[in-house]
Formats: sequence, C-alpha cells, structure tokens
Amino acid sequence: MSQTAALIVNGKSRRGREWFAQAENALKEAGIELSISKLLKDPRQISPIVKDAIAKNTPLVCVGGGDGTFSAVAQHFIGKESILGVLPLGTGNSLARDLGINANVEEAVKTVIEGRVEHIDLGKVNNEYFVNVATIGLTTRIAEGLDDAAKKRFGRAVYLFAIIKAVASASPFRVSLTIEGKEHSFRSFQVVVGSGRYHGGPFPVTPEASIESGKLAGYVLTSTRRSVLLKYGINLWLKRQTEMPEVFQFEAETLMIKTIPVKRITIDGEIKIRTPGEFKILPAAIKVMAPNEK
Repeated sequence: MSQTAALIVNGKSRRGREWFAQAENALKEAGIELSISKLLKDPRQISPIVKDAIAKNTPLVCVGGGDGTFSAVAQHFIGKESILGVLPLGTGNSLARDLGINANVEEAVKTVIEGRVEHIDLGKVNNEYFVNVATIGLTTRIAEGLDDAAKKRFGRAVYLFAIIKAVASASPFRVSLTIEGKEHSFRSFQVVVGSGRYHGGPFPVTPEASIESGKLAGYVLTSTRRSVLLKYGINLWLKRQTEMPEVFQFEAETLMIKTIPVKRITIDGEIKIRTPGEFKILPAAIKVMAPNEK
C-alpha cells in the first residue's frame, strides 16, 4: 500500500464528525502521509475535491460518507489509477456491506490500510452513475422520509418508519422495461435496478445480485393491490421480497425504463432525475479497497 493518501469526509453524514479525527489519527499512526485531510460541512464540496485529488494522482483517496456520497464521487475513479477507500459513515451503508467493510472506524481504516484492491461494477442511468441501486416508485417515497436529523437520532430504525409512511402514501404507475429487445409492461408501485447486491441498507436486490457480476439485477412489483403493497413492505423488511409471486425479477447489461406518468428516479438514496431511464452496467469500472476476507 502506498504511503500517501487523501482523507475527505462528509461532515453531514450520520457519523462524519465523530469518525473524522479517529480516521485521521489511525491513518497517520499507520505511517500514511495525508496530502489532503478535510471534514466538509457542505456535501457539494466533496465531489470536486475528490476529483482534484485523483487528478493529482493520489494513490489512495479515502472518502467518508453514506451511499449518496460514494455515488457522487464514483465516476471520478473510472479508468484512473487512484483507489477508493470506503469509510462507511451513513445509515444504510449498502456499498460497505457489498464489500464486507465493517461499519466500525478502526476496522474500516484497517481495511483501507491492509486490505486488497478489488474492481467493482458501476451502474449508469442517463448521465448519472450509481454504486448500488436506482429505484422508481415506493423507494422514492422512502427517500423523502429519511431526513438527516432522523438518521442521526434513530439510525437504521428510521427505515422502518419511512417504509410504513411510504406504503401508506404510494401511488401506482404504468411501467415498461425493454430488456434485450423484449418489452415487459406492468402496473406497479416499485421498480428496483441494482449494480450491487444491496438496496436500502441491508436488503438484497435479488439473491443473485453482485457488485462484481458485470450485470444489472432488479425487480418490479407487478401488482397494485394495497394488500400486496403491504405484503411487499413486510417481505422487504424480512429480505425475501423476491420470493413473492407478484415480483418480476430480471438481469441485464442494458435496459430502458419508461413510465406513465413520468416518475422520479432515486439514485443511491438521492432523488436526482426522472424517467425515462436508459440503464447500463460498467463492469469492473473502479478500484476500491476491500477486506482480505469478506
């Protein structure tokens, strides 16, 4: 491992301020020289600073934040020699879960220092990149219910509150997916497209989903009955939503999704764009530090 690194932490993430000093001290004690060490109160500053560190050929760029933070910076690592060091400071931490990184500052820093380099896939929808998942429908409602104050106060329990609220207020829509030239049409409450294994924190997208598969994996809830939506919410919490007969699963390298009416697309927990969405997978797109053993 190189002895030079950058440390850039999202101060608005759930544990950002708590972890920053610990991570900085641990890296320095390991003999790593920090060319940049910043705790940022404004998340909008993170992406340009990470991009600049990569442009300066910093071998290891350690980023602390939640899944939205990693989604914002991932594109800067595409085709570059710089390696992303993941410090999971959010609530869901789906990327860290995918990589097997412990949500503990000492263990996460140990992975950054002593781990192995792993190539992972990225997803892309229109002009936006994602490290885990893009969703349409119910999950957008869930994202709306996840404010920063609630995340810091309640931790993962905030997801249960948000799911209950989202199920109560969700509206059905028409969706068509074109996969390898074949169109599939449904009325639905929820569409999920993953480049990684997990979405919403601990919930697997599908049993086969992987951040190293070179394919997108996803599913559509194919019923608009409220009873099925409630059943879906329960099964999502129990991590077995894809066992439902009302769920259509798919794998693809590319796909097109259209909806009526136009719907917002939530990307790694952040509401960014609207349908239609042209999706594709970028296999082994970036390098990250991962534990020697998952």
